[in-house]
Amino acid sequence: MKKLFIAIVMLGSTLMLYAAKADKKVTITVGNESREYWLYVPNNVKAEAPLVLSLHGAGGQCTDKSPFRTNVADKEGCIVAYPQGKMTTFPGLGGMQAYGWSAYGEENFDTDFLKAVVEDVASKYTIDRQRLYCCGFSNGGMMTYVMANTCSNQFAAFAAISGYPINEFHLHHTSDRPVPFLHIHGKADDFVKYSLVPNVIDNMVARNGANPVPEKTTVSGKYTKSIYEAGEGGFPIVFYEIDGMGHNDFTNNTEDNSSAQTMWNFFKQYTLDSPCDKTLKWRPRVETEGYEPKEHGWGVNGRNAILKFGGDLKTDENQNVYRSLQFKTGSYKLSFQSEGDASLTVRAKIQKLTGKQNLILDATVQAGSPAVLPFEVTDGWGEYQITFLRANKNDVITVSNIAIYSSTEENNTGIHTMREAINNNCCYDILGRQVTNPKRGMYIKNGKKVFKVTFK
Repeated sequence: MKKLFIAIVMLGSTLMLYAAKADKKVTITVGNESREYWLYVPNNVKAEAPLVLSLHGAGGQCTDKSPFRTNVADKEGCIVAYPQGKMTTFPGLGGMQAYGWSAYGEENFDTDFLKAVVEDVASKYTIDRQRLYCCGFSNGGMMTYVMANTCSNQFAAFAAISGYPINEFHLHHTSDRPVPFLHIHGKADDFVKYSLVPNVIDNMVARNGANPVPEKTTVSGKYTKSIYEAGEGGFPIVFYEIDGMGHNDFTNNTEDNSSAQTMWNFFKQYTLDSPCDKTLKWRPRVETEGYEPKEHGWGVNGRNAILKFGGDLKTDENQNVYRSLQFKTGSYKLSFQSEGDASLTVRAKIQKLTGKQNLILDATVQAGSPAVLPFEVTDGWGEYQITFLRANKNDVITVSNIAIYSSTEENNTGIHTMREAINNNCCYDILGRQVTNPKRGMYIKNGKKVFKVTFK
């Protein structure tokens, strides 16, 4: 009898430990519209708690509590909000209507709603603004990619399972900063096609400047895990390919025996102030040992073209999922290194493929020297093609260390820092020659950064 009493007491203590402080539907007003989300706050939640937004798939409900599981919240002490999608029309699915997300890649009423959910939770509990995370299943995974594009300055890390932008939801990757991203997909998923995920991963890897040759771990019958390690100024991209899994919101075929736990273990490594280079926009690292550019959408040594990237189009087969170079309005600079005889030249071109299709960069530099070439985008988001050309098809030239950075006001002017650098004789032009009296508009280097001289 005594043992039975002790067992009952222990069971009661365990239930109290994992009882929720909040497990309820919440209604908020966003603009002039009422929207709902399900709030889950575990009993062991602490002050300054992390918050996870977990987005259901098309046709789902916030009551599904998908794909992030409440048992993980119980174990880890994080708050979870499960927002409810609106009735949405999906042209790519024959005009089907279902509860879901308008994952078009830009700010809209759904991004406003999700940010409002964060503010509503913050009005009720003390959350850690440095540890906001977003994940989603299927159409919710598509919306997670949108949040990574539009809200990278609010959320620290992202994860998608069985979802990436397809059809009308073409992938945008022009976020304000690089982002840590985890993607989980079933090898048997032919709805949001597993076969197209490598194109998405390629885009995210180049956007983050990660190592394009991953470290792979395979556990037979369970998963293949690819880690695209972070490069300077960026974050890693992690991709799980799950054996036998179709279009599902959960799998126990990860090393954690739970895809939700795997998401959390990825999330918890990052905070919003995890260091990164916010100016980094694209660094494909085509020269990496073991990387075959042709297998990743590059044209190589085609007549006068040394390297060429961009230009794929939407087809029924690729469901609008292809490798793409994208920019939004702003000032940028292209840097690269070429190797070849000093008498040879390299012509770098960047042309817009959408809208006006204008040429935004066309510059020729001497081979064998590092190049830094500024350019401007003035007409909003678009897709682009980049080409490196030689004057004659028989010229022997290689191009490497290709990177594109934004030229923010802070990084281009830096007047006080630049004056100090000049006074200390530690500024150089883009050819490596010391500069002691730079002229207005001249591009010079201070350490690894390139600045435009704007002294008044």
